[in-house]
Amino acid sequence: MRQLLKALSALGIALIIVFAVRAYAFTVYSVPTDVCQTLKRGDRILVNRLSRVEFKKGELMVFRNSSDFVGRVEAVPGDTVRLGLLRYLIPQTCCPRCKCNDCRLYMVNLGKGRTLVYRHQVIGRATKLFHLPF
Repeated sequence: MRQLLKALSALGIALIIVFAVRAYAFTVYSVPTDVCQTLKRGDRILVNRLSRVEFKKGELMVFRNSSDFVGRVEAVPGDTVRLGLLRYLIPQTCCPRCKCNDCRLYMVNLGKGRTLVYRHQVIGRATKLFHLPF
């Protein structure tokens, strides 16, 4: 009986640790729609929630607007982008809400369009794991 209690308590502690790591460090997402040439609907990605700053062009990120989105970074703070005939500079400080130099603004390609993402919307850096055909 004592060994059964030890085994159940060890299993309970292990489950708590797994859920904590999944909630605060790493999460697996399924891509809901085609994002780009390398990510298709149904792909599984690993999201590193601890890595939320200093993205480079071409990296994948997951961010939350009204729901969770996956996109590829196209422009980082300080880049000049062209939309039609107009040119825009991606600012170093992203919004009046933050008013700090740590905040960033990124232009992200969602596959069907582009959007600007604030640093406080970023969930984490994404890495493609595998594709399930169903």
